[in-house]
Amino acid sequence: MTRFIYIFLLCLISVSHASPAASKGVEVRFLAARLPNNLGKVVLTTAEQRSDPFDLPMNNLSLPQEFPARIFNILSVDHKKSLATVTLPEEGKSFVVLLLPSSKQGYTPVVMPFDNPNFKAGDFYLHNNANKTVFGYVGTSKFALKPKRGDVLRPKGARKERFYDVSLGVKEAGGNRVLSMTRWLESKHMRHYVFFYTDPKTKRVACRMVEEFVPKKEPKP
Repeated sequence: MTRFIYIFLLCLISVSHASPAASKGVEVRFLAARLPNNLGKVVLTTAEQRSDPFDLPMNNLSLPQEFPARIFNILSVDHKKSLATVTLPEEGKSFVVLLLPSSKQGYTPVVMPFDNPNFKAGDFYLHNNANKTVFGYVGTSKFALKPKRGDVLRPKGARKERFYDVSLGVKEAGGNRVLSMTRWLESKHMRHYVFFYTDPKTKRVACRMVEEFVPKKEPKP
């Protein structure tokens, strides 16, 4: 009997030590392509749970938010309304959620793994949230994106001064229109998010870029 109780207690101890890890939530970082005026703080919610309030960033990734559910709403604290419903993949524990303004209301979320092997330092993730096809080149690497599509571009052809010649354009009814002729720095420590969108004031396609520092991975001992 004593031996049975001892084994039972060992099982309880094992379960109590395992429970926090088993119930620990996924880690999510957010980046909004645009922010409405006076948005205020947001929370992640389900019917049973609610995160601490935090600010949605537009110029950098948010701090990682831990949440135990893989399907949740993003709720505006001040306006008491849902901005988006996010569904995370079943596999993985760390994600980036890009929040793209929806034509209806709130945001359309785009979910990608935070440690995405296909999106490395030096790469550009291009997402076309406009209603026209965009195209261009970064160095010698070309791209074309239909509306509501995104893809990773791994650029080639940097100049010896360590920058890329860049051309961005949009296909319109009257012909192709150049959005920008510029230069982007080559970087082995940054990955870049490039958003194409319809400017709410001018009603014309525009773009903006956000950079994310990627720490160098230390070799495993």
